[in-house]
Amino acid sequence: MNILIRPLTIDDAEISYKWRNDPEIWKFTENRPNKEITWKIEKEWLKNTLADKSNARFAIIVDNVYVGNVQLTEITPSQSAQFHIFLGEKFFWGRGVARQATYQILVYAREILNLNYVFLKVNKHHLSAIELYKNNGFKVMDEVDDFITMKHYLKDLHPPMVSVFCMVYNHEKYIAQAIEGFLMQRTSFNSIMVIGEDCSNDGSRRIILDYVKKYPGKFKILLSHKNLGAHNNQELVLKNCTGKYVAMCEGDDCWTDPLKLQKQVDFMETNRDYSGVGTNSEVIYEYSTRSRHLFKDYKERTLGINDFLMSRPFHTATFLFKKDIYKEDFPKNILSADRALFMLTACYGKIKLLSDVTAVYRRNETGLSRSVKSNQMMKDYAIAKYILKYTNDLDYYRAQSFVAYTVFAYSQEIYFFDFIKNSYLLLYYKLKRDSSLSYRYVFYNNFKLIYRSFKKVKFG
Repeated sequence: MNILIRPLTIDDAEISYKWRNDPEIWKFTENRPNKEITWKIEKEWLKNTLADKSNARFAIIVDNVYVGNVQLTEITPSQSAQFHIFLGEKFFWGRGVARQATYQILVYAREILNLNYVFLKVNKHHLSAIELYKNNGFKVMDEVDDFITMKHYLKDLHPPMVSVFCMVYNHEKYIAQAIEGFLMQRTSFNSIMVIGEDCSNDGSRRIILDYVKKYPGKFKILLSHKNLGAHNNQELVLKNCTGKYVAMCEGDDCWTDPLKLQKQVDFMETNRDYSGVGTNSEVIYEYSTRSRHLFKDYKERTLGINDFLMSRPFHTATFLFKKDIYKEDFPKNILSADRALFMLTACYGKIKLLSDVTAVYRRNETGLSRSVKSNQMMKDYAIAKYILKYTNDLDYYRAQSFVAYTVFAYSQEIYFFDFIKNSYLLLYYKLKRDSSLSYRYVFYNNFKLIYRSFKKVKFG
């Protein structure tokens, strides 16, 4: 199911007034209606209560249907609030809806309201509710007559099953689609999108904050006051991804399959010897009339570290991996951080490629590959050296040969000294990879590449 909370509105009274008159819903509550509630009474009550800034009231939405309410009352800024929840649509009782809605309002309490703790009162005979609250981290503090007081210190909030990694810089045109692709996910677990907005000079930040207002329990927002740059922003976002798994989706990509996360988590939870999982995707060209196509024409298969030395088997926006794999010493000064991440993940287990098409990869004019220079490309020589710290299975010379090839093939501009150094490294790693080859053979076999690259050399 797709479960979200959004701010309650006066129009919700058209549905919620009916729930007020169902005694089964209020069986265990301390306060219950003592008269018949009409639509007009409910509407007037909502009008007054929504104006009370010491309350934060939300509608619980399941697959775009309003099914109940969850709220914080008696809010003391930066300190505490009282928690309440009810599901008016009884069909959804016991189906995990209240669990996810509770988690989302606790995220809101911590991330938006910056509260210290949330407390509640529950009837001691309402055993299913007590179990729900305990599973979400509430602890019993006191019991008076028929009611138990429970408290949740938000610093101890359980991490989500999945943290969604999202870096944003000048993605005004695309970020709404990236967020919508996340919000449409149908899952049986909690997930949070961690967005690092790197001081964009377009409308990216405004769009992100609008979504936070609409669905406040689904985001952790990191707003930079000055531009950090891609590498520092990446490190910041990953540090704040606390889930068991991390799913990648940058601000100009988007997911198209509402079951993407559920499929990937189901696979990882069933196959513990795997460290990551990717899928196929669709490529869209925004700078030409070229037709859209699949990222790769691969069938489902299992991948090892040496499957990532050259072209990527899948696009980064489809990748989900175990968070505890990421290391603090992950290289910062490299260009192909995604390829390094794939390889590091493969050091700790197999990686599954699913044939499902779950995302869109946009090729646009703002992409780094459209303007990259040789001094940037050559930083990727550090990747293989880093990966050797964690595995002996890496085909090192093949990896470095590919980097040498990419420096010449993809650099839009090549500096003279980079040309000299990379020409040597290209031939050196090719020879080291296969010692049976002669220097003359390797030179002539790579002459055209070297010659074409010389035409891109910048002197001075």
